[in-house]
Amino acid sequence: MSGYTDVSTCPNCGSERMNTSVDYKPFDHVQHECPDCGLIIYPAIEYRDLNELNELREEWDMEPLTELPEQNKDF
Repeated sequence: MSGYTDVSTCPNCGSERMNTSVDYKPFDHVQHECPDCGLIIYPAIEYRDLNELNELREEWDMEPLTELPEQNKDF
């Protein structure tokens, strides 16, 4: 692991036993798990479809794409 763990306060039930894990590889992310109410917060990895990606690129004043770039599924 390339990060650390700590405890924090659960936003659902207020428990001060929520486990918080921070990791930096393969990318920065944080995960939370509450043993009292079962809340789990974790990063979801997904890609936009071509239309959604081009809408985002338009907001960034970028040229639209005609096909999706390569998408790594091996995280």
